[in-house]
Amino acid sequence: MEKLTWKCGKCGNTIELEAGVAPPESCPSCKQKCDFLNVTCYVPECGIQGQDPRLG
Repeated sequence: MEKLTWKCGKCGNTIELEAGVAPPESCPSCKQKCDFLNVTCYVPECGIQGQDPRLG
């Protein structure tokens, strides 16, 4: 299965989850309720896997 990389909008912690699985409401690192941003790489420049470096 494909994994997606999600980044906490508050502390910047990243987590990888299987495609189709929603990120948690609270960050496991900072324990704050936050909006997770999908920072998965979808372009050849970063190998179409992991985090897209252009998204911080």
